[in-house]
Amino acid sequence: MKTRHYRKIMAVLIIGLFMLQLIPARPAMAAVDQTAYYNEIGKKLEVMANKYNIPPALLKAVVWMESGWKQYKLDPTTGQPLTDQPLIGYDGIGIGIMQISSYNSTDTVTIERLKNDIDYNIEVGCQMLNQKWRANPKIGNGDRNVLENWYFAVWAYNSWGARNNPNFATTKPAYQDSVFSLLGQKYNSAIKFAPGATKISKDLLPPVNPPSLQSRWSTPSPTHAGDLVIDGNLLISSGGGPGADAANGDYWQNYARWGSYYALGFYNTAFNSPLVTDKATVSQKILSSYSKLLEEADALALERKDSSYATAAKYYWTVLEGPSLNAGLAERARIGLQSSLSKLLIETDKLSLAGTGSSLTSAVQYYCILLLGQNSDANLVAQAKTGLLGAYVKLLAEADKLALVGTDSANASAAQYYLTVQQGPILDAALTERAKIGYQKTCTPISNPPSTPPITPPTTPPPTSPPTTNQPDAVSITRLAGMRAEDTAIMISKEGWADKSSPVVLLARVDRFQDALAAAPLAKKLKAPLLLTSTSKLDNVVLQELKRLAPGGKVYVIGGEGAISKTVTNAIVGADLTFERISGNTAADTAAAIARKIGPNIQVILASSTSFPDALSASAPAAALGIPILLTDQGTLPESTKQVLKDFKVTKTYIVGGKFAISAAFDSAGGALASYGPLRLAGQTKYDTMLQIVKHFNQDPKSIVIATGETFADGLTGGAFAALSGSPMLLIPKEGVNVDTQAFLTSLSGKTTKTYILGGTGVICSNNEKLIGDILAH
Repeated sequence: MKTRHYRKIMAVLIIGLFMLQLIPARPAMAAVDQTAYYNEIGKKLEVMANKYNIPPALLKAVVWMESGWKQYKLDPTTGQPLTDQPLIGYDGIGIGIMQISSYNSTDTVTIERLKNDIDYNIEVGCQMLNQKWRANPKIGNGDRNVLENWYFAVWAYNSWGARNNPNFATTKPAYQDSVFSLLGQKYNSAIKFAPGATKISKDLLPPVNPPSLQSRWSTPSPTHAGDLVIDGNLLISSGGGPGADAANGDYWQNYARWGSYYALGFYNTAFNSPLVTDKATVSQKILSSYSKLLEEADALALERKDSSYATAAKYYWTVLEGPSLNAGLAERARIGLQSSLSKLLIETDKLSLAGTGSSLTSAVQYYCILLLGQNSDANLVAQAKTGLLGAYVKLLAEADKLALVGTDSANASAAQYYLTVQQGPILDAALTERAKIGYQKTCTPISNPPSTPPITPPTTPPPTSPPTTNQPDAVSITRLAGMRAEDTAIMISKEGWADKSSPVVLLARVDRFQDALAAAPLAKKLKAPLLLTSTSKLDNVVLQELKRLAPGGKVYVIGGEGAISKTVTNAIVGADLTFERISGNTAADTAAAIARKIGPNIQVILASSTSFPDALSASAPAAALGIPILLTDQGTLPESTKQVLKDFKVTKTYIVGGKFAISAAFDSAGGALASYGPLRLAGQTKYDTMLQIVKHFNQDPKSIVIATGETFADGLTGGAFAALSGSPMLLIPKEGVNVDTQAFLTSLSGKTTKTYILGGTGVICSNNEKLIGDILAH
């Protein structure tokens, strides 16, 4: 029996093996030729880098840090790219070989292209790197083929923050330091040197924060030439892409007078290269840029303001760093630089002598600007250090007085003053330690400031500082800015609402836009400000602002416990405040609940629940007119939104945004909104859409509010603030203002007398502030 059973098993196995022979074998994937693969990628990087006047060696090192030169995940066995698996960063945001993280999350066409078109991904990355070059301090004469001049741009490509300051990032090399170490070593066959490009000395950098945008920097030595294929036409007139993506001197010189600050980098690159033989033409362009930049610096110096002196000094410095082509212009720049820095010191000394907490805080900021970067005047540096030490002593004395008062508001102010000293350069270890102890006694830390080394003061004032005001002619420009989004919201609140003026306050989470966006019309109805908080903890400064506005009052908490936790509401109750939570299961449900709290309206605004810019543009008119904001997915109208439309008997639905944000099927014949009077307000870009919205609602432009269109936090609180006066809110990028927006601002000239800019120069640069002032004043 066993023998017979064994024979049956063997027969089955033999038949099975025979059948397997009949099945065609799946061909094995050939192992990728690594050399050929990297050569192909390298050529793509070289082509795009040269188009945008970026040294290919530098771009290659950046891309190696970002993705290891991978657009897709690789098969672990063969190394073949898995073209159905685009490389996505660990944060779930960065896409492809350049790890692009700045895009509209609802623009599926662009996202798919970033995932599957490697050439497009590289081009967008080059555009972003050039944006970082322009947005951050220039090094030396801006020669783009000197690798050392790219240090700050590379820093910012990853994150223009403390984590990339080599004085702070001590557990591992800072991002830009790692990139610079790769230069000349890995995948850079055109140039060979070790141990990499020369980095900015740590001794010159702030202890933690990035350098001030108004600081001045010489190129560190020894310098290393990159492998940029020098093309005079590309550098002068045709490099880069259209509009603000242009990477050539002529575009920026013609853009605005201050644009010469950027143009000189391209012209100086051409001038310094032996491959560009027409030096006469390049020299004339450099001289023209010098003249324009000196005119801009002279105009700033005439404003007789501390911030204007600091920017003027940067422009004078830039002329002196370039080729010496005209002795008269060079002397004018030298005298201007010396005068601006001296006057900045005088103005800063005045702030210190004023002796108030806010003036001393500003004085510390400007003393630090005088000390940052390179300064050839040793006497000025010595005076700035003496002035800073004196400001520390006075600020600590002011903080000690407030701490003795012991009230919540006094402690909050004292804590800010202690923190300013603690985060400044260490000039006296005893003073720094005193500030640390004082801060710990008067405030639960907002963050975790290190004891050593301390942080230099931020470029934007903390919440307790007064707003800075710039007045070009008859137009007043006030910037409301804090260290974080929560702090900027507090500055906005202080500007719009006096002590004990609002019996209710709205509180929304800082890291998502949906809840706060829908809350803006409710804030206007209640005549209440909108403040921001993290999900898990209520900062003491936010709590103090709640108590300033509404002692013993009520806080409307927007969102469920997943948005704002019980820890936050417990802190509210512990401060003798009451709260009411307005929430739903989804963002759309919460928006619907807020709409019902506002009350019926035959008009509504419908915005995307996943993309903020279009909805942000509509928040100011929605709040001013009391129009509820409802949310929707791209292709499906949520049930809660449908029910509000039905219950309110809506006759006009403003759809804000294009079809990629909200499906065109909604407002087509027979669509979900057909019976609710749909009207779509949309443009080709988010800034076009913003203008469509602003023009349609045609609010009184006597005062206007301007926020960044790149992030949402400032604009969320700005919508409720703008609604106080029925003002329109415009969105602009950090750097540059498109021609259509400039044209609209021009139409407001003579009508607008007050402008608010929300956020610091890290979100809307000082050049944009100046440009807006110039346009409105003429």
